[in-house]
Amino acid sequence: MPTLADMQARYQQALESFYGQREARTITQWVLEDVLHLQGVKLVMDRFLILTSHQQEVLEDHLKRLLTHEPVQYVLGYAEFHGLKFKVDPSVLIPRPETEDLVDWVLSEIHPNASMIDIGTGSGCIPISIKKERGDLQVAAVDISTEALAIAQENARLNDVEVLFNQLDILSGMPAGKYDVIVSNPPYIGYEEKNVMSDNVLKFEPHIALFADDPLIFYKRIAAIAPQLLSDGGSIYMEISEYRAADTVAIFEKAGFQADIKKDLTGRERMVKASH
Repeated sequence: MPTLADMQARYQQALESFYGQREARTITQWVLEDVLHLQGVKLVMDRFLILTSHQQEVLEDHLKRLLTHEPVQYVLGYAEFHGLKFKVDPSVLIPRPETEDLVDWVLSEIHPNASMIDIGTGSGCIPISIKKERGDLQVAAVDISTEALAIAQENARLNDVEVLFNQLDILSGMPAGKYDVIVSNPPYIGYEEKNVMSDNVLKFEPHIALFADDPLIFYKRIAAIAPQLLSDGGSIYMEISEYRAADTVAIFEKAGFQADIKKDLTGRERMVKASH
């Protein structure tokens, strides 16, 4: 029977050609920790641990899936975001680290007991993370996908927070109520950009959450409905394409908002705040 060290070497060698040495090492550690229930230094201390037949079977199956470019988050069934754990499957986008910057921006400015709605919630990572930090807030979220909403509702239960989820096509419908804050990380990638995207995104993640015929259509819609949806003095926080920051700002300024761009931690223009 193989040892932990044998399997670690097998994973590293198999994944390096796809992901490079550093990312292959990270994925290998993540999978081994999850399957063997060993954390960090224990993987080194127990490197000669003999794997059970079941552990070997699970690890071989995981590796087979990883070698098809399936994201490790889907293989393991969860992603980590803002210090929390979120269930994910191919019906929802995998939460990105840069979206944590959007969550932090909202948390730094939202006032006590405010109401907030997340448009296009997917896994629910944005509203759940915000509600977990700020239990005083009234938090709602909408998505067009009933499958995504089922995942989001389960994530709210797993993280022990209350978020009101509703199914809605925001392009044709209007959420009920008034909100102090609107948050959105909508689809903003044009179909023409497919040729520069990696297989692990294109083959596995939901295209409805990534692409739009008009990459600005959701920003146009939010700008159009925000005057009815926002309370007096309310604000909108959005993740955007770094290539369309100026175009996004122009949409909101034309609608009578003051719009400000914020860079993420890597210095890219990835967020916009719009307010009256």
